Amino acid sequence: MNEQAVVEKLRNIILCRTLKDDDARMTKLASIVTWQECKAGDEVISEGEEGRELYILYKGTVSVHKRTLDQEPYTIVTMRDEEDVFFGELALMDKEVRSASVIAETDCEFLVINREHFIQLGEEDPRLGLLMTRAIGKELSKKLRKANQDVITLFEALVGQVAESGGLEES
Repeated sequence: MNEQAVVEKLRNIILCRTLKDDDARMTKLASIVTWQECKAGDEVISEGEEGRELYILYKGTVSVHKRTLDQEPYTIVTMRDEEDVFFGELALMDKEVRSASVIAETDCEFLVINREHFIQLGEEDPRLGLLMTRAIGKELSKKLRKANQDVITLFEALVGQVAESGGLEES
């Protein structure tokens, strides 16, 4: 994969929105990107393992899976390359374990950004690091707000079910 193709894909990713017209910084970012391929059925990342990379889906389809408290798997979302999606962004921020697994539904190709390279790039170009970190923070904030709304929706549904079964009196 040539550098220009990487830069063009990065320009489409929401994390690079504030950088997309800055050719020099886009080229710097592209310089730390590596290429990874996997076959359909491969586990790209595993829930519970330490994360070290952000993945940008270049080609293919993946699904994100979680496990219930009873260890039953369920699919959270399916992502396709034409959606210009990424996953694993938390790994650029900390060394915690992955919160979900990602499975390749088709043969896939990824652009990968390693945490250590990302941190080094931010030290070399603080403005680039700041813009990327802000973009990641913004995406994480959107996900947190959605998760909060999902918790409220689930709580309201649970209270309604309990009330319908006679377990609680509605006020």
